[in-house]
Amino acid sequence: MRKSPRLLNIVGGPDSGKDYVIQAIADLGTQHAVIVPKHTSRPRRLDDKNEMICCDDEGYDIIGCDVTYENYNDVYGIKTSEIWAGLKNRSFVLTVVSNIEALNKLREIFGDLLVMVYVHSQSTAEIFEKESIVNDDYVKKRVEDYRMAFNIYLDNFLAFDHVLIWSGDKENLFDQIFRLFRAYDLGLI
Repeated sequence: MRKSPRLLNIVGGPDSGKDYVIQAIADLGTQHAVIVPKHTSRPRRLDDKNEMICCDDEGYDIIGCDVTYENYNDVYGIKTSEIWAGLKNRSFVLTVVSNIEALNKLREIFGDLLVMVYVHSQSTAEIFEKESIVNDDYVKKRVEDYRMAFNIYLDNFLAFDHVLIWSGDKENLFDQIFRLFRAYDLGLI
């Protein structure tokens, strides 16, 4: 029996496997896990999933978010009331935030209920380092995004509770997140 619900925040760079972690958590279903979307002032991109509510989406409400932050001139926000609602239902709650000020605010609000998870891929790191010499704005932004997430981890590694490794095998990553949930469910951690 689970000791208490947890807020899992996922941090990871582009192509780190965090989208697969989100998919695995979504597959658990809302009785076991809830994904709290973040709102953003930027328009929807092709690769955005359901964990993002963009300014051109129905339900967009950046004003109603009580934890907000800025990345690349866009505003992002989370409604802590949605997190509390999931926790009250004794569910795992997932957020995806890669901004240190926002993470500190979440830690201030949720204390030990916040579990920090970094998703890392060494092959992605090597690819981005090689591509960083390319003079293309898209590639430069992806390199910056990778470095931003990795630097958050490096600069704050003691704040992270777990690291998941993306090896290119989706099933392996699913297994890692399910084992993590199971360990919390059984009160092992």
